[in-house]
Amino acid sequence: DSVDYGWKVCCCCFLELSKLTLQRAAGVKQPGHGSALNQQKNTTFLRMMELVLLVLAALLREAVPQSSARSMTISAIFDEGGDEIHELAFKHAVQVVNRNRDILPGVELKPHIEKVKPGDTFAAEKKTCQLLEKGTVAIFGPRSEVNSEHIRSITDSVEIPYIETRWNYRSQNVMGSAGEYAFNLHPDITTLGSAYLDLLQKYSWKTITIVYQDNDSMMTLKEIFARTATVAPTDEFRIVVKQLVHNENGYRDVLKEIFMSESNFIVLDCEKDILEEVLKQCQQVGLISQGYYFLLTSLDAHTVNLEDFKHGGTNFTAFRMIDVDKPEVQNVIYSIVHNAVLESGGSPELQINGNLDTATALIYDSVHAFALSLHELSSVQQVGQRSLDCSGRMSWPHGNSLVNYMKIVEFIGLSGPIKFDESGLRTQFTLSLMELQMPGLTKIGNWNSLDRLSLAREEKGDSSLGEVHPMANKTFVITSILNPPFTMLVESEKKLTGNDRFEGFTVDLATELSKILHFNFTFKLVDDGNYGSEVSPGNWNGMIGEVLDGVADFVIADISITSKRASAVHFTMPWLNLGISILYIQPRPAPPSMLAFLDPFTVDVYLYTIGVFVFVTLIIYVLARFSPNQWEEPPNCVKEPEEYENQYTLLNSFWFTMGALMQQGSDVAPIALCVRFAAGMWFFFALIMISSYTANLAAFLTVETLERPIESAKDLSNQNVIKYGAVAGGSTAGFFQNSKVDVYARLWKSMSGIDRAEVMMKSNPDGIDKVEESNGNYAFFMESSIITYLVERRCKLAQVGGLLDSKGYGIATLPGTPYKHLLDNAILKLMEGGVLHKLRIKWWKQKRGGGACDAKGGGGGVSPLGLDNVAGVFVVTILGCLIASVFAIVEFLVGTRQAAKDVGKPWLEEMSRELRFILKCHGNTKEIEVQESESESGSHSSHLSLEPESPPYMRKKSTPETPFKTNNGLESPYGTKPSASIRSGGTNQSRHSNLSNKSRSRADDISDDESVNGNKNPFERMDEE
Repeated sequence: DSVDYGWKVCCCCFLELSKLTLQRAAGVKQPGHGSALNQQKNTTFLRMMELVLLVLAALLREAVPQSSARSMTISAIFDEGGDEIHELAFKHAVQVVNRNRDILPGVELKPHIEKVKPGDTFAAEKKTCQLLEKGTVAIFGPRSEVNSEHIRSITDSVEIPYIETRWNYRSQNVMGSAGEYAFNLHPDITTLGSAYLDLLQKYSWKTITIVYQDNDSMMTLKEIFARTATVAPTDEFRIVVKQLVHNENGYRDVLKEIFMSESNFIVLDCEKDILEEVLKQCQQVGLISQGYYFLLTSLDAHTVNLEDFKHGGTNFTAFRMIDVDKPEVQNVIYSIVHNAVLESGGSPELQINGNLDTATALIYDSVHAFALSLHELSSVQQVGQRSLDCSGRMSWPHGNSLVNYMKIVEFIGLSGPIKFDESGLRTQFTLSLMELQMPGLTKIGNWNSLDRLSLAREEKGDSSLGEVHPMANKTFVITSILNPPFTMLVESEKKLTGNDRFEGFTVDLATELSKILHFNFTFKLVDDGNYGSEVSPGNWNGMIGEVLDGVADFVIADISITSKRASAVHFTMPWLNLGISILYIQPRPAPPSMLAFLDPFTVDVYLYTIGVFVFVTLIIYVLARFSPNQWEEPPNCVKEPEEYENQYTLLNSFWFTMGALMQQGSDVAPIALCVRFAAGMWFFFALIMISSYTANLAAFLTVETLERPIESAKDLSNQNVIKYGAVAGGSTAGFFQNSKVDVYARLWKSMSGIDRAEVMMKSNPDGIDKVEESNGNYAFFMESSIITYLVERRCKLAQVGGLLDSKGYGIATLPGTPYKHLLDNAILKLMEGGVLHKLRIKWWKQKRGGGACDAKGGGGGVSPLGLDNVAGVFVVTILGCLIASVFAIVEFLVGTRQAAKDVGKPWLEEMSRELRFILKCHGNTKEIEVQESESESGSHSSHLSLEPESPPYMRKKSTPETPFKTNNGLESPYGTKPSASIRSGGTNQSRHSNLSNKSRSRADDISDDESVNGNKNPFERMDEE
């Protein structure tokens, strides 16, 4: 050893002297003109010499025998199947020590790793003995309790340091006696328990539930149990202990017991391997929600993914020993991962996620603690390794000295300040108090064995994550009932479990709400198949009963909000508005009717048409008699007729209006302007009415008319052929039962009568099937939302009438829970975002056969035309008749005035005589009145006898010279009237014979009539043409 050491010293001196010579030579500057060039050459030469010296130094060092560096083996025994990172941390720590020449400059540590099955003490002993034979100077023990204790007993016998990183059993006197060679870098469990107790006292937790994994965990909580021995009679400190028992339901059975006990302060003591799973099951049973406080005793809580648990409002507190934010820790993590990549060829199976667990950091620190102690020992004595055996006859001579140095070593490691007490335990350490906040685990204080607990809460709010609410991160049980399209079973050939079994509107609604409020849910069907009704005071069945009994948290189904239900549970705002309507079969084609031609108009239109027909006929009759121009000479060729006639008798007037209405015309033609105007208005009326009738009749004949036995709930109440009902005990039946409306009361009386068992259904599907099977003899009252869904798929069904009421579906919650306003806000967001509308289209129009009946449009024919549709025709016709009446009055006034002048009588007398004649309303002829002086003038003058009923004025034929003058020199307003012999035929011959009896002179031949015909009235010519 001394020779090797001398060689190294000589080599190092040679290198140092060579470097010094080169440095001095480089500092000499040669004067002269080429000093710059010489200096460049010297620099190049010096670099070459430096390279040669480096190569020479390397050769000299290689020439030194390997035995010159003292090699010391340290061994580690790990559990088979353990974490790979522990082995990597051990190797990396040894590499770091060997690279640091300030620690053990003349010693090279060689790591050696063995693996033993947990609990296999025989294999552990065998491996330990093999390591002792190889001369190992220290053994780092496994985490297995049985193996670790067995190996410790062997190392004690040979005085080899034994270093542990698992938590110890000090209370069991496994350690603590003098002369032992074991050290434990894990914090002392008694001291660690004091830290837990300090936190409970700081937070003033009075009633605590301790949930532990196994009996070994009880040692960690010894100080908390010891606290109960000092509780005063008036103190409220109480502890409930529950063990995590795993069965087919996981840990849920135990956790449910804790949830039912309503204990809000929970100390959870379990290993990090199962910590996340236990927390998830706590979430599922409702323990992770607003008002609960958890103390996680594991020092590796920072390595568990707690992202899913920070939204529920639960307070999570834990202690952390490793500050993963320190650069030294990050460097170690990087180096371990780097080495893992190199050893695995680029694809390591290591999963570290940027966090370093406590055991890994303690293994790293334990290597450094041993190296520092060995370094201190090597500085005072020569330490070497020796081959030993398990017999105990030989021991390592440096064991006692090394143990003493380890007890006094102090340094700052990854796990904080490291210092051992006289028993080799780590009783002085520092912990960081962590609390789960929105950004993650946040440091809020520190604890150490000297200053105890000190809080320095630094909460940084994260507004982007929103406020913590009591629903977040919880799991709720939602009860529902099978009813399409709200809740349905998934149609699949595979066996499904859990929420995957269900689909529908309510399932999607629950999913959307969970996304907004960050909660989980479990869907279940109601056990008794009922919606919920009060069977006795305070006792409810169905879904309402399950919420009140705690079986479910929410009801999300097609359950109506009623005042009675709202008195038992709390409902959110409606997520779907609807009402009660009637489900019936589709209308059927009506049988042909013999009076189908009367369908285009309603009865009142027909009645008004008949009324107008009679009114216009009378108007035309009166106007024709009223107007002087409508009176004309007889058509029997009398040269100087003594009477005028009027074609518009009462029967002819009816015939004229009837012919115009039937668009056939008649042989009676109006002459007077007033009559023509009135007839024109009637023609207009007939045109519009007949056209409207024809158009609507064509529609009635071409479009199929459907028979609708009922159109509303009132129709149902007024008949007794079609039976009707609803779901017994449901909100629809309750609506009719409590209604004060007469129609609805009569409906309920019929439904609850002797046919109650026949018409009241147990469920909606039963009522729907009965409607289809009854073929029009049964109607079913149910919610309009379900009817809308059914008529899209079952084309035989239809909705009759509108909504009988207005109500909505809401989410039912247990009274006293703080969830209602959160659900209300979430439902509003879904409404504003159009999500609910999209879900309605999805499940009503698209999924499960939606739209199957779209192509089958409902019939219905054309609606009859009402009076409002043709009222304008009546108004125009009546207005025209009134205008014609005005014309008739004007003609009457002018005609009577002219006649009064002709006969030399007062105008009023003539008007009165004419009115008396008109108002007699019979007779179609009237005599011509002439003056006495004119009876003697002219060879052809005629003396007319004045009868009492004759009008006071006359009209004569005009001479050819004066076509618009009468023979007595008076001018007619419209000229003389033509003979009607050609137009009247035989009828006019009879009229002629009547006139011959009253005439004093007649024309003897037809030539006189022809001469008279040359002086026709211009209106007559117009008519003839």
